[in-house]
Amino acid sequence: MMTPPVPQPLWRLEVTVPKQAAPAFEMMLEGVSVAVTSFGDDDIPWRVEGYTDIEPDTAAIEAGLTMAAEAAGIEPPALSVEFLTPRDWLAENLALFEPLRVGRFFIYPSHYEGTLPPACIPFRIDAGTAFGSGTHPTTGTCLSAIADLAKTKSVARALDLGCGSGILAFAIARLWPAQVLAVDIDPEAVRVTRRNARDNRLRNRIDTRLSVGYSSDAVRDGAPYDLIVANVLARPLIGMAADTARHLVPGGTVVLSGLLDRDAHWVVARHRAMGLVFVRQWRKDGWATLVMRKPRSS
Repeated sequence: MMTPPVPQPLWRLEVTVPKQAAPAFEMMLEGVSVAVTSFGDDDIPWRVEGYTDIEPDTAAIEAGLTMAAEAAGIEPPALSVEFLTPRDWLAENLALFEPLRVGRFFIYPSHYEGTLPPACIPFRIDAGTAFGSGTHPTTGTCLSAIADLAKTKSVARALDLGCGSGILAFAIARLWPAQVLAVDIDPEAVRVTRRNARDNRLRNRIDTRLSVGYSSDAVRDGAPYDLIVANVLARPLIGMAADTARHLVPGGTVVLSGLLDRDAHWVVARHRAMGLVFVRQWRKDGWATLVMRKPRSS
């Protein structure tokens, strides 16, 4: 039997700088990182992050930051270094995933042999190779946000962008008589969502496709949407804000998730710049889910 690979350690390097200085620090961190990302808004500092699988030499990195700061004409920023503990998330989820109650929803694995609670909306979903078993705070707060919207909002057409296991698309299909398009950039997520839709008897309500953001013909042809749910990451949400606004009907709602509390103001600011209105924020364990709405008229 082959020994499973040991998860790689990873360190995150971070500096916060003015927007105009960000390119200099991106270039500097690219020399010591396997990946670099940055984001922010015009009127707030940008965060530049690098990720490395080699223990960072902080003295050398700080010297490089000083040079970048001189080139940008600013004071050297403070360097934050965080060790990201390597973990086998799939093995942990399989071992720990037990039935979960999130408001009206009851999510249970296929090996569950107990009874279903009364007056619940049940979903059978195994923890596996696609994100979204309900245990992560972003999934849970998205489910809470969707259930709250169902009290007052009508939905006929919905989009689950970054569907993972499909759980959010399933929640929409159970709460509204809506046709739901579920898309993901990952072919494995598309496969898992289709299987889970079959297992939960929702194949006729969920259309699952491969799509990079809003780029596919299926997403464009299905627009505009009364409801969009996007549980991805802060930076993609910021980058897709204009597309999100364009794909909503006037009066439509978007649920934005997959972001940390500290990134919420950036995500809100970018979507406000695209004409959307902040409605509510849900928080849990340092993660945030945002609800925003497109005005009915300009």
